[in-house]
Amino acid sequence: MKRWQRWLLAGISTLNLFGQALAAGPLQRVPNTTLQMPPNPPTIGYSTTNAFPGITFTNPVCIASPPGETNRLFIVEKKGVIAVITNLASPSRATFMDVRSKVIYLGDTSVYDEQGLLCLTFHPSYATNGYFYVWYTGGTSANRHDVLARYQVSLTDSNRADTNSEIRFIDQIDRDDNHNGADLHFGPDGYLYVSLGDEGGGYGSWGNCQLINGNFFAAILRIDVDNRLGSLPPNPHPALPSLTNYSIPLDNPYVGATSFNGSIVDPLTVRTEFWAVGMRNPWRFCFDPVTGTMYLGHTG
Repeated sequence: MKRWQRWLLAGISTLNLFGQALAAGPLQRVPNTTLQMPPNPPTIGYSTTNAFPGITFTNPVCIASPPGETNRLFIVEKKGVIAVITNLASPSRATFMDVRSKVIYLGDTSVYDEQGLLCLTFHPSYATNGYFYVWYTGGTSANRHDVLARYQVSLTDSNRADTNSEIRFIDQIDRDDNHNGADLHFGPDGYLYVSLGDEGGGYGSWGNCQLINGNFFAAILRIDVDNRLGSLPPNPHPALPSLTNYSIPLDNPYVGATSFNGSIVDPLTVRTEFWAVGMRNPWRFCFDPVTGTMYLGHTG
């Protein structure tokens, strides 16, 4: 018997079985006998509660606290405000910093907007130097900039930032409104890590994910904000207001690189700040306090 004849007979047999099933009446649902679900949900070991009853926040995107502190929390609102909860036992809200005049923010109901004040981290020596760092989308929609900046706490009020103390480390033109990153954390090595989106657009339209000698996009930076002995100055770039605000750890992976992805690159144009590259929009990351491993939440 030929192959096509066997297929034909098999098809006829299947149709006969289907016809017999229809003739016997509609199919009936029968009880499951193999999958056993518990009558009550198991205890999962944790529950939620309203930590700050009566206190509200507008589009909060980040929560942080200075190293060693246990009685204050700082909440970043995307519109350009950092709120501080000054006493966790009897919580009340105060405004630590208000930079709404610098931040692009499309409003409380624009849930898809990815611009604004996005993250905050405190210097490991915050208790003595008062430094903290933020990343925000500034300027205007027609002249959008991504900004990495350092601020300092007020010398007279520990619950108030000095908004006139801004030092911009990166001030970069951004041609799209999405995939702005970003997150900031000091690693176990004491260096500042910064996660950056790919500038936005659809399907990597700006082509930043495969470059180490372009702009400050699509990467995680690792920079030395304390300018330690042995660190290197950054390569010049229009997005850098100064070449002395931070320096480059000598063991960053692309220091001295002359090729990347099979192409020749000029080491004097490489973004030596880069620690990891090819990122679409790394939104949040953290370091395991025991192992130092980075865990990163990424688009997709």
